[in-house]
Amino acid sequence: MQGYHIGLIPDGNRRWARERHLEPWEGQRKGAEKEELFIEWCIDHKDISEITTYGLSEENFRRPVEELGKLYEIFEEEFTRLINKEKIHTDRVKINIICTNVKPIPKNLRDLFARIRTETKDYENKVLNVLIGYTGQAELLKAVSSPLNRIKNLFLGLSEQDLQKSLMVKRPCDFIVRTGEESEEREARSGFLLWQSAYSEYYHINKFFPDVTMEDFNKAWDYFENTRRRKGL
Repeated sequence: MQGYHIGLIPDGNRRWARERHLEPWEGQRKGAEKEELFIEWCIDHKDISEITTYGLSEENFRRPVEELGKLYEIFEEEFTRLINKEKIHTDRVKINIICTNVKPIPKNLRDLFARIRTETKDYENKVLNVLIGYTGQAELLKAVSSPLNRIKNLFLGLSEQDLQKSLMVKRPCDFIVRTGEESEEREARSGFLLWQSAYSEYYHINKFFPDVTMEDFNKAWDYFENTRRRKGL
């Protein structure tokens, strides 16, 4: 598969809601709309072949019960809309929903995730990874402690290739976009693809995620293309 792997850390949904005196999940709902916009932008982009976006970290499971319940409702609506979207099937986008801790996720959502994986598993044009109940630390621990890698480490020692083959997201990430209003630019990874992002280019959009536009995505891509060109890649 040719093309670049792009990642998204969509930050600022709750703060966007707080500034408008709304409930946190209203910001999450607005953010879900922008996530759909980002995914469609990536699918339509000829130079992007893999997309990885953060939906929920393992740390987020500590949020209030009511907020998590509303968030799970939003996930069910958005993922149902996603799998029923004609573009996913006509463009043959394989969808991986990746969880390092699936236990707190309600069964109806887990069943929906399984359906989505099954219906798109043979698609080969593009890949969409959605991280739900995920942290990069847990992904690395799972890779290192897999039965095969334990044996290899005991007798031969682990190589980078051994570890990479055991990761949930296999490909290195070329470019990471993070949103969120900050007093100064941050390069905070928030546990996002810790191994895969070792050599990623990074771009910060200084807006809460619900305020991000298609123009912001295009500007981010222009930055990435110019950075790659300067490096001669």
